Amino acid sequence: MNYKSILFFLGIYSLFVSFFSFLNILYSIYFNYIVDINSYIICLITSFFIGILFIYAGYKEIKNISLVDQFILIILSFLFLPFLICFPYFFSEYNFNFINSYFESISGFTTTGFSIIDDQVENLNAPLLLWRSSSQWLGGLFFLVASIGTLGSKQARINPSHLIPDSGNGGNFYNNFNHNFIKILSIYFFITIFIIFLFSVFNLRLLDSFNLALTVISAGGFLPTNSLSNIIKSDSQTLILSIVLLFPIINFYLIFKILTKKFKLSEHYEDLHLLIIILFLTLFFYFFVLEEQKAVDIFLSITSSISTSGINLFSYKNLDTSLFFILLTIIGGSVMSTSSGFKYLRFYILLKISYHEICRLAKPINVYNKNLFRSESKIEDVDAKIAFLIFITFFIGIFVLASILTLDNVSFENSFKLSILTMTNTVASSLYGINNLNFIDLNNFTKISLIFFMILGKIELIAILFLIKKFIFRE
Repeated sequence: MNYKSILFFLGIYSLFVSFFSFLNILYSIYFNYIVDINSYIICLITSFFIGILFIYAGYKEIKNISLVDQFILIILSFLFLPFLICFPYFFSEYNFNFINSYFESISGFTTTGFSIIDDQVENLNAPLLLWRSSSQWLGGLFFLVASIGTLGSKQARINPSHLIPDSGNGGNFYNNFNHNFIKILSIYFFITIFIIFLFSVFNLRLLDSFNLALTVISAGGFLPTNSLSNIIKSDSQTLILSIVLLFPIINFYLIFKILTKKFKLSEHYEDLHLLIIILFLTLFFYFFVLEEQKAVDIFLSITSSISTSGINLFSYKNLDTSLFFILLTIIGGSVMSTSSGFKYLRFYILLKISYHEICRLAKPINVYNKNLFRSESKIEDVDAKIAFLIFITFFIGIFVLASILTLDNVSFENSFKLSILTMTNTVASSLYGINNLNFIDLNNFTKISLIFFMILGKIELIAILFLIKKFIFRE
């Protein structure tokens, strides 16, 4: 194992925490919110010192990071970076203990949106609200780098993005880290700016636009207010929010390819399928299920669920549709997006392979097409096996977590729903029929369990099994 290369990249990511700490210091000074400014100074000094130290320790070994090293880097990043992010919570005037501070930072970094603050969000000072949103943005960026660079590589195959033509992850992502990372960061940054611009055009306050854009682009669940209805007040604002929630659903490179005139429909059939599903479900619910509800409200509920953000304006009290919207979070978006969930492409692989196996029983001598959609990429047996294994471990995780939650006096229904939302990194909003659940009242063991499963929702249990296989069985 190359510890120095792991430290180098961990140091790079730590400097991003320093950057956001510096922004919060400037923000606190400019708006005269200096009560908690020391917490950001502590975070800045600590993350900057550690980042520089780690970079210095490993800068000579950056080209020698193996696949196993990359997996260890991802797991350590999901544990260590939230530790740095939790400083402003822990040292704030609100007296959060370490477990609650770490829970909040993990929830932000994994873009889940569970909060120990509950209905007291509007009582937080503006810099801390900005810090919560920034943690989601940073987590979304890191998840893209991890998905494209490691989990989606042809060597790992955990994320089937290697099947997408021109996905840019055919070789070792880290051999040309500067180019690959800057490309992802640039696209991610400019999409964020574009979303802020759209919100501003539709008359959202600049601060609300900024916080909400950081939430949307990362498919997060943190809001700068107790209720989204305090920000989104018109049908036009609801519509634009629904539209920008498509960004964490579709292929991350889609807008970039359109602007650079490199778009090919054959490379984006997954996105086309997802958009057709969203349109179909919106029309179906509008005409046959929720006839009294506005189309824009239904559209928001569906895009918010598939994007695994979970933010929403309404709960449908006359008809319990919570289970349906929870199932949409399991589908998730594109394999090259910031959304969590099982991912639509994995469902497509399992359905196509299952269909072929059934057909072989009837016509065993026939040869069946294993191409992905209409592209030249072929679905290999190992891709189907990994998709099936992830499907099984996903539901095992749900039932294990549900069992733990029931021990903490959470009702069986809420335990089951919350387990799915945890594994799909989706906020527990009223859209999913979860009300009056205060995370701060859960015992520490339950919080630690939720932390563990929020991370699993991002990296998949199979990634940990991969490391166990390498280290224990020495394969």
